[in-house]
Amino acid sequence: MSFASDCKKELCSLALEKPCCQLSELSALFMAIGSLNLLGRGRVAIQFACENMAVARRIYTLMDSALGVTPQIHYVSNTHFGGRRKAVLTLGPMHSPAFLYGMNMLTEKDGVESLRSMTPNLPLTRSCCMRAFLRGAMLGNGTITNPELGYHMELPFHDEIMRLNLAKCLLKQELPVKQSHRKEQGYLYYKQCEQIITFLTAVGAHKAVMQIEELRVKRQVFGDVTRAVNCDNANMNKSMDASDAQIAAIEKLLRLGQLNALPPGLQEIAVARLNMPAATLTELGQSLKKPIGKSGVNHRLRRLMALADELE
Repeated sequence: MSFASDCKKELCSLALEKPCCQLSELSALFMAIGSLNLLGRGRVAIQFACENMAVARRIYTLMDSALGVTPQIHYVSNTHFGGRRKAVLTLGPMHSPAFLYGMNMLTEKDGVESLRSMTPNLPLTRSCCMRAFLRGAMLGNGTITNPELGYHMELPFHDEIMRLNLAKCLLKQELPVKQSHRKEQGYLYYKQCEQIITFLTAVGAHKAVMQIEELRVKRQVFGDVTRAVNCDNANMNKSMDASDAQIAAIEKLLRLGQLNALPPGLQEIAVARLNMPAATLTELGQSLKKPIGKSGVNHRLRRLMALADELE
């Protein structure tokens, strides 16, 4: 199961909230994967189609709890996409008006019902309802990449009304509205870990947030270890380069017969370096008859290199 499926399964397992929040979540689901079918003679039917069975059960539960209607469910298999099974939830002409009234899409005047909007028209003024709307949008057709592969989340929208509602709810969560289009499909997206965590926290996907946080900590530790290893390797390479330069200077002094004419302290450190080419300055200092510190060793080796340069 993918990370997106796990995330949606977690959201579907959340307890139902207040009636206003249930309607807000259901309205986003309708905008994402629902349709209003005109049957003629003033009759309409409401349909939801989704491949995620957990989402289908969530829609069924929301309709029953918030509107008191029970949709009919049937399954459709698509042979062109590997036999994927899709759940279709349908409200017939008898129960559709209850849905339309609940979504503020149907009005009645002088005993005559009229369709005022093809999409839900809820106010979305409360913070809880805004979070529920975002949750419904995610459950409907939202996508999120496995954080092991990268950070990317998308909330597609089909019309300007849904885009405005999404933008309003995202701004309430202090999230920027980043919009793009692909193949005539508009969507809002996020590619930063912190923004995705903020969104998932708002809609209630706390287990998904924990997975992302754990992965982020592992990446940070791995990065710290990698930087430490790279730093050690760089220091080692630097030390080896310095050792090679020191040995070259000492061998030059030997070839020109100048080493024996130097003070005993310089001769001693020169022999120590030739015998211990990979030793650190501290190790060289401790190997002398009268041990000296790192600073003293460095000073003597610099003098040897300076004398070799003067012989040019």
